[in-house]
Amino acid sequence: MTRPPEMTRSQPPRSTSAARATPLAALAAAATLALVLAGCASPQSTFYTLTDATGTTGTTGAANAGATTGAIAPAAPAAPYALEVSPVAVPEQVDRPQIVVTRGGGRVDILEESRWSAPLKTELTSTISRDLTQRLGAMDVYGLPRADGLTVYRVSTSVQRFESVPGEQAALTAVWSVRKVPGDMVLTCRFAGTELASGGIAGVVSAQRKLVDRLADGIGNAIATSAQGTATPRCPN
Repeated sequence: MTRPPEMTRSQPPRSTSAARATPLAALAAAATLALVLAGCASPQSTFYTLTDATGTTGTTGAANAGATTGAIAPAAPAAPYALEVSPVAVPEQVDRPQIVVTRGGGRVDILEESRWSAPLKTELTSTISRDLTQRLGAMDVYGLPRADGLTVYRVSTSVQRFESVPGEQAALTAVWSVRKVPGDMVLTCRFAGTELASGGIAGVVSAQRKLVDRLADGIGNAIATSAQGTATPRCPN
């Protein structure tokens, strides 16, 4: 006797809503993970430089040390002497990549998202060197071999106060000296100045730049006076 074929049990149709739930859940999980990672990521920093008189900031996450918005004064005629601008000494409190600002009550803030495009001592040294070479038309030969008999003015600067108060002022106090080699001319002077700082960090950086310009002017005047040989260089009033 022939056995009747077994009835094939049909599978119930898969729910359309269940089929859609899987990709939707995956998308939701991915979105949640992205939000968590974004919250954990460190914010990008904005970099500032003293070599720009307007205090223009760099693009977010990248330094803009070479950009300028103001006109640069033409270089002076080539001088028959050279400069040696030694690295500037700065207080340990501000000798860091982050910009340090002063608040009321003796409080200071170290701004992780606002940084110098180079170490502060390098910013100060390169700014003073650039100002002097453009003003005097002399090369900065610090760390380089030089010809015997070449007159060199050695510039040393020690910053004692570098204070930044956004929206209020910037203050700079420094002792600088110029020594003529060969020769016996040595001049040591003190600079102390303040500048109004409007706005935020860009404003206080611009104010500090003006102070460094004034500091370099005093140094440049002393060197120029000595090089002319018509008078004894003196400290600025």
